[in-house]
Amino acid sequence: MATKISRVRRCFHCGAILQTIDKSEKGYIDEKTINMYDNNALLYCNNCYNDLRNYNSSQVLNPVESEVINILKDANATDAFIIWVVDLFSFNGNLPKEVVKMVKHLKVSVVGTKRDLFSQYIDDDVFIRYLNERFKASGIKPYSVRLFGNEDEINAPQLMEAINIARQGHDVYLIGSLTSGKTSLINRMMKNFENKSKWHITIDEYPGTNVKVLTVPLSNSSFFYELPGFENNDSILNKIEKSNTKYLTPRKKVSVTTKFLNEHDALMVGNLATFTLQKGVQTTVRFYAAEDVEIKKTKSSHIDEINAENIRRRFIRPVSDRFTHFSDYDVFSFEVEDDEKVHDISIQGLGWFSFIGKGQTFFVSLPKGVAVKECPGKIR
Repeated sequence: MATKISRVRRCFHCGAILQTIDKSEKGYIDEKTINMYDNNALLYCNNCYNDLRNYNSSQVLNPVESEVINILKDANATDAFIIWVVDLFSFNGNLPKEVVKMVKHLKVSVVGTKRDLFSQYIDDDVFIRYLNERFKASGIKPYSVRLFGNEDEINAPQLMEAINIARQGHDVYLIGSLTSGKTSLINRMMKNFENKSKWHITIDEYPGTNVKVLTVPLSNSSFFYELPGFENNDSILNKIEKSNTKYLTPRKKVSVTTKFLNEHDALMVGNLATFTLQKGVQTTVRFYAAEDVEIKKTKSSHIDEINAENIRRRFIRPVSDRFTHFSDYDVFSFEVEDDEKVHDISIQGLGWFSFIGKGQTFFVSLPKGVAVKECPGKIR
């Protein structure tokens, strides 16, 4: 049985968790009413609705820029070779569906960057397996998977030889999110690049679009294109103040904090997220994040009180002034299977919680519009 994930729906006015069982309890809403709207709708419980007589709804959409998709249509039409770069720290398995649709029938090589943020005692095969699994789950079977650290020297002639063998005379398109590290990667590749064609290396608008693309000639008839990065609209880094992003970006090794949770114990990550063991046996939870991110263990019943105090006193970092009310957050429920395997629940741009699946139910609260995903453990 796969993990069952659902949004915990709350009254948009009073914050009570919506329920359809007991009219006398907080959060009661007619079953017919709640079934009329999808999970992105913001609903009121019966009591609040009777007072306010108003509904509101919204939906979070994070499309990839249309011009990037148009460029990838060319890649698809010419049977190009794709190099997809991902940041090993922030990648949680989410891949833009529009991009997957464009490239899933092409030869795709995956590159994981920022390997040096993790301990050297973790075998590279751990990350290679993880990337293979996550891409295959999205419908892409990688042709190859490579890992690079931020400071790794790149043997450009050797790498270009491998690319030339793989592309078989076709064009190459380098893609990835804005924070994937692909620009750093190609800058290191270009240091020792030999241009043996009649064309120049250019940075110019891709034909038929308004976006600038680095174009590197591979021969007189084929080219290497570095596309603009995908927007990280569903990352917490796009939701907080710029002054706070420094706390979430690892500068050294990724920090690992271990906590033991009993039922109704919760971990607060600044005021950016909470992770609660809502139901289940005592569980060891490891939280992976940047070294400046702080967490506090508490009871779920104390979260609102501590969160309000933290916003005033800032004793658990980071604290964002953009999230001060329950309506600023989404709450998701994860019913994990009892398989004794390592599971991760990742929050895009923040880090991930890792644990052994024993049939637990976890509640995860995070700012609206931030992606959260459960998948097999990145580090096992």
